Amino acid sequence: MNGSTGTMAERQSGGILGRLARDRRGNTLAMMAIALIPLVGMAGSAVDTARVYYVKVRLQQACDAGVLAGRKTMDGTDFNTNAYQQAQAFFGNNFKTGMLGSQTPTFTPVKTTENQVAGTASVVVPMTLTKLMGMAPVTLSVACEAKLEIPNLDVMFVLDTTGSMTDTNPGDTQNKITALRASVIDFYRTVEAAKKSGTQVRYGFVPYSSNVNVGMLLKPEWMVDEWRYQSRIADGTTTNTSTTTDNADYVYTYGGWAKLSGSSGSRTSAGSPENCIAPGNTTKTDPTYTDWTNPTGDATRTLTQVINGSNYSAKVTNGACVITETWYNQYTQRRTETRTVNKNKGNSTTTTSTNYWWKYERVPFNVAPLKGNGATMAGGTITLPIANNFANRDITWNAANACIEERQTVKQSSYSTIPSNAYDLDVDMVPTSDPETRWKPWLPKVIYARNSMTNWTTATVRTNNQGLTNVGDLNSGYNAPCPSPAVKLTAQTESQITAYVNSLTPGGFTHHDIGFLWGTRLLSPTGLFASENAVAANGGDISRHLIFMTDGTTDTKIVSYDAYGLSAIDQRRTNGMPTDADQNTIVANRLSALCTVAKRKNITVWVIAFGTTLDAMLSNCASDGRSFQANNAAQLNQTFSNIAAQIAKLRVAR
Repeated sequence: MNGSTGTMAERQSGGILGRLARDRRGNTLAMMAIALIPLVGMAGSAVDTARVYYVKVRLQQACDAGVLAGRKTMDGTDFNTNAYQQAQAFFGNNFKTGMLGSQTPTFTPVKTTENQVAGTASVVVPMTLTKLMGMAPVTLSVACEAKLEIPNLDVMFVLDTTGSMTDTNPGDTQNKITALRASVIDFYRTVEAAKKSGTQVRYGFVPYSSNVNVGMLLKPEWMVDEWRYQSRIADGTTTNTSTTTDNADYVYTYGGWAKLSGSSGSRTSAGSPENCIAPGNTTKTDPTYTDWTNPTGDATRTLTQVINGSNYSAKVTNGACVITETWYNQYTQRRTETRTVNKNKGNSTTTTSTNYWWKYERVPFNVAPLKGNGATMAGGTITLPIANNFANRDITWNAANACIEERQTVKQSSYSTIPSNAYDLDVDMVPTSDPETRWKPWLPKVIYARNSMTNWTTATVRTNNQGLTNVGDLNSGYNAPCPSPAVKLTAQTESQITAYVNSLTPGGFTHHDIGFLWGTRLLSPTGLFASENAVAANGGDISRHLIFMTDGTTDTKIVSYDAYGLSAIDQRRTNGMPTDADQNTIVANRLSALCTVAKRKNITVWVIAFGTTLDAMLSNCASDGRSFQANNAAQLNQTFSNIAAQIAKLRVAR
């Protein structure tokens, strides 16, 4: 009994802890309970760490997406409201509020000093399991930047500078040529901002109308020494002797006009440069004469006029058609007229006059002096005996008017393929010793119509009428415009680009083919300028782009002296006398053929219809998805900005 009691007392003295200490099963359970606490902490930490890592990755991706969208949507160098909103939208689409329990994120995109888009994004991520262990929420922040970067790049601008570029599109406050200048400058800024160090970026220009001014870019051996122009040549003189008898009773003289009352003035307005014709005059004059002061002898009288209405004149000046109206409102003026008895009445006078006879035909002239002695054409002056009375006339051909006559072509209207003997349409053919492969100086001051500008003949005309029309003189050269000089591909500064586009002078008709032809010719890596165009100076490949902008459909005139001579007489592209419509079809089809040539040479062709319809001809000329219609100055600027952005390669910089 006592033994039992002692044992019980011993057990009681150890208590429950003693029993646990002596019971191995109890040890295992306690150890597991104690170990569970750090295991839960480790698991919670792993979960929250993974959450934080994933949220940060998505935050970076969203930040990148936002700045990329913002940079792509920028209007040139303008990070406007639309670009900001696009950046925010793309960020929001890639990072949803509440993602994995995170709070509302913030994203701030801004334009950098380099005209790129940078951004910062942040978000607070609360903890889950580790929150039980006192872990505070984590704030995540990332930075991002999107850049447009340019590969080695050649950009050739083929720009319509016809007379209609002085017009103003509906809703605009500036004319088309002014809008074009601003858009090209903004394009340049966008591209230059995206240029990487060491990258070659070059720009070239071919302004066009009825012709292109490329003469100073060519080598002397690429030009002929002699060419036959539609001109005139002296063909002898004859004399006429005549005797006249003065049978007039009186000799009349007139004093100057003196204004009495009423008003008059003048004002100018713009007309269509491609159809610069003055309205009909509307003036009406009511004259009143007094009687002669002496019925039979020396006498005076006065004439009083009352004038109402307007007189009009039209002139093309610097590519713009200026209509001048001189108006009268009850304008009253008076002058004195005097008559005196003719003391020479009955006297006879014998006079002899000389008649100068001309042959109007194709005349060969030596144009070699226009070549100069340099590596490229230098221009100059030749003196030809084509002025009235067989006098000499100086003919100057220089940078200001260095347009050309094209080399041999073919007479056909469709160009599904380009014939091998159409040397003019071969953009890569280097001239040989054959004169038909060479170009000719364009000399409007040499060109004469045979009868008149409305009465054409290809036959030789012999006449002593010295007043037949010289095309270069007619209406300040309205029918013989030469655009601003073309520029080969070269690296240029903004000041150079600005000065050049500001010098562009509108004028002439719309011959798309000649502009596109020379744009492709100057851009080609395998033609006249292969040594300059094949590879970049850094040895890399070149991305080539031709930007073709026009403000109208094909519009040619057979009375215009263009790159194929005086079409009405030379008929180099037609069998017989063409109509304007015939020539328009030929020019349009030739353009289509040349567009195909450019695209096959891996040149990206961009086409902009400015203030005109983007018709099938223009749309088909462009590379896929590269045609645009811009109805006003703002849309033109946006179009050029879009092209610059697409040419550049958009990438995440950080």
